[in-house]
Amino acid sequence: MSGSRIFFGWWVLAALFIIYSITNGVILNTLPLFYPELIKEYGWTQDQVTRPAQLLFLLVAIFSPFAGHWMDKMHIKRMMYLGTALILLGFILFSRISSISMLMVTYFVFAMGITLAGIIPSMKIVTNWFVQSRGMAVGILLVGSSIGGAIFNQIAGSLIVSQGWRMALISLGVMSAIAILLPMLIAVKIHPSSMQMLPDGIAHQEKTSAHISDTKGFKYAELLKSKVFYLLVFVTGAMWFCIVGVIQHQALFFKDLETTTASKNVLSLFFLCSVLGKIIFGKLSDHYPKRNIMFLAVVNLALGALVLTVIKSNPDILLWVYAVVFGIGFSGTFTMIQLLIAEYYHGRSYGKILGVFTMVDTMAGVLGIMTLGILRTKTGSYDQAFVILLTISILAAVCVLFLPRNQKV
Repeated sequence: MSGSRIFFGWWVLAALFIIYSITNGVILNTLPLFYPELIKEYGWTQDQVTRPAQLLFLLVAIFSPFAGHWMDKMHIKRMMYLGTALILLGFILFSRISSISMLMVTYFVFAMGITLAGIIPSMKIVTNWFVQSRGMAVGILLVGSSIGGAIFNQIAGSLIVSQGWRMALISLGVMSAIAILLPMLIAVKIHPSSMQMLPDGIAHQEKTSAHISDTKGFKYAELLKSKVFYLLVFVTGAMWFCIVGVIQHQALFFKDLETTTASKNVLSLFFLCSVLGKIIFGKLSDHYPKRNIMFLAVVNLALGALVLTVIKSNPDILLWVYAVVFGIGFSGTFTMIQLLIAEYYHGRSYGKILGVFTMVDTMAGVLGIMTLGILRTKTGSYDQAFVILLTISILAAVCVLFLPRNQKV
C-alpha cells in the first residue's frame, strides 16, 4: 500500500472471494438441499441422488490438469467466463431433469464449470497479486466457500418454499452467474503489472527477491525428478482423504452416536471454526516459515482425528472438542497446502502444476468418502476408519518435516 490508498490487490481479492463463494460454496454446499425434493418427486434413494456428486469430484480430478494447462496458454478471464456460462447451463439443466442419467449430465457440466472458474484460476490470480501477504490473502479467499454455502443455503431454502425446486434452481443460477460476472468485470485484473503495480503494493525500489523468484517459472518435466513433489503429493492426498471423508460422513456418524448433543449446532461450530482456521493459519504463514505452519496445521488435524477415535467415551462433550479441533485443523491444512504449492512452484507453469495437485486432492477425497463408507458398512461402525485417518495424518506430519524451508526446489 502506498500512502493512504488501498492496494488494488485487496479489491481483486474481494472479487475473487465472491466468485469462489459461488463456484465452491453454492455448487458443492448448497445443491444438496435439492436432494430431498428429488427423492420426494421421483422416489430415488439417497444413494442415487448423491451418486452424481461423487461423479463431480471424479470429473474435477480429471479436468483439473487440463484446466491448469489451458490457463498457462490462454487468457484466464476468458476461461473463467466459459466456466461461468457452464455453471449457468448446469442450473438450467438441473431444473429440467427427469432421470438419474440427466442428473449425471448436469453434474458433468457443473464439474467443467467449477474447474474453469473456481480454485485454479483464483489461486493463480491471488498469487500474482500477493507475495508478502499471500498467506492472509489465500486464507481470506478460501473462506469464500464456507460463507457462500452459509448464505446461499438460506436463499435456496426460501426459494424452494416460495417457487418450487425447479424455478428455485433457475433463480439460483441467474443469481450465481451475476455474482460471478459483476466482480470479474469490475475488479478482477490478472496481474498487477497490467496496472503498473507490483505485488502487495510495494514501491518499485522495494522490489524483493521473493517477487523476482516468483516469476522465474518452473519446467513441468522437473516435477518427476523432485523429492518435494512426491512429499507434497502424499501430504496433500492424505489431507484430502481425511478432510473430504470426514465432512461427507460426519452427519451419519453423529446419528450413530445417538447423543443428546444437537448435531446441527455441532456442525455450525465446525464450519465457524473452519473459517477461523483459514484466517489464523494464513496469517501465521506470512510471519513464519510456511513449512512450519503446515506442520502445526497437520498436527492440529491429527489431534482432531485422535478425538474421533475416543469420542464414544463421552460424546456429549467430545463432539464439541472435535468441532473446534478438527474444524480449525482441516481448514488450516487446506489453506497451507495451497500456500506451499504456490511457494514452491509459482511461475510460468504454476497453473499446470496446480492442476496436477488439484487432481490428486480430488481423487484422494473420493477415496476417503468410499473408504469410510465401505468400512462403516462392513464393520458396523467408523472405529477402524478413524484409526486409519489418525495414522495417515501422523505420516503426513512426518513428511512435512522433510520439506525444504524455502521455495528453491
